[in-house]
Amino acid sequence: MKTLMIKLLILATPILLLQGCQTIDIRGQFVEDTAIKKLEEHSLSKAEVVDLIGTPTLIPDYSPSTWYYVQRSLARRAWLEPKVIEQRIVEVKFNNADIVSEVVIRNNSQVDGLKGTSEYTQVYGTEANGIQKFVRNIGRFNKTTDGKKKRKKK
Repeated sequence: MKTLMIKLLILATPILLLQGCQTIDIRGQFVEDTAIKKLEEHSLSKAEVVDLIGTPTLIPDYSPSTWYYVQRSLARRAWLEPKVIEQRIVEVKFNNADIVSEVVIRNNSQVDGLKGTSEYTQVYGTEANGIQKFVRNIGRFNKTTDGKKKRKKK
């Protein structure tokens, strides 16, 4: 009985330790504070902004004169889904002459219009089930002896 308890304890210990492990993954584009100061102080064009901080994460179709640079910190515990723990969005607005007019930094609490989600929109009718995949692949990888497909004579 005692050996069974010891074995269970040895098996349970790594599982409990792994459950507590948390990894933090930083995704997106980080814009340094010095680069933001340069954007605010100097009137830079779009090409100069790309040279300074890189291409934007998002350029909305409805407003091509506004660029967004998004950075997220995700925390993941063992096998659970990741959660967004911190989000920073740098919004760069350009005027009609494509010169920087305004730079806005938005943090977690200030983000209203750009709420990201890890979910996706499920589209039904496009996925094939197992039987359809199997039937579609029958003969797909078979080749004739000379490597060419046989054609019927007309």
